[in-house]
Amino acid sequence: MSVVGSIQLPGIIHSLGSFGGAAAWIAVVAMAGATVAGALVAHRSSGQAALVLVIASGMMLTTAVVDLLPEAWHEAAAAGLSAWIAMATAVAGYLVMTVFTRNGCGCDADLAAQAAGAHTPGRHRRVKETAGALSVGLGAAAALATHRLVEGTALALAFSLPVLLTLMVGSASDGVALAAMLRETKQRLTPWLTVACTSPAVGVLITTVRPLPEAVLPVALALVAGVILRIAVVGLKLAALKRAKGQLPRWHVVTAAVTTFAMGALLFAAH
Repeated sequence: MSVVGSIQLPGIIHSLGSFGGAAAWIAVVAMAGATVAGALVAHRSSGQAALVLVIASGMMLTTAVVDLLPEAWHEAAAAGLSAWIAMATAVAGYLVMTVFTRNGCGCDADLAAQAAGAHTPGRHRRVKETAGALSVGLGAAAALATHRLVEGTALALAFSLPVLLTLMVGSASDGVALAAMLRETKQRLTPWLTVACTSPAVGVLITTVRPLPEAVLPVALALVAGVILRIAVVGLKLAALKRAKGQLPRWHVVTAAVTTFAMGALLFAAH
């Protein structure tokens, strides 16, 4: 049995190495670990839900503005596309997500309960608020998963230690954002956390087996940026509601601002 294991294990490692390189797969595992760690921190900080929400919203805002949009602009130029096509795609993504989340800013649990009591005869408003809340949570999860799939393609194409460290920091922030938004919208974390952890591996496999056309990457980055930017705005509006209700102390706001600035500086330095 030990001889068989000694024969199979190198073969498995060699097979994985042929699909994107061993370093890329080590990075995928490291990113998954960082994502789970970030999600656990957010999930277990139930007593500081308002703080986690505003930090997660700030991180998503920073990711969209400092990371995704500049990368989409650069990749569009490299692919021979007009950079304005990428920016127009980002605006379209933001506007489409706005349509689906136009009632999502009222998904705060206490406010929704008040609205339900005030409008018991009709369910239309509550149904719209619930649909908006679901769109916020599912939109955040889908956008973050797509973003991480794109990061997986980057790992397969250009791996380096600085890239790995940056992706690990970004993965931890993705985990925080994912857990925070799904908790706010009362949705399950485990299925989407699994998708988020496996999507970079899918990106590595896609790039190794059949690389995406060059024009796809900037459009995908821009679309994800627009969606994430809209969800960050919704999250900040929810945080403002909590602030108005006294659930978000000033030191929470300062902590979130410092964390967001630090992450933005790191991403800017990486670029």
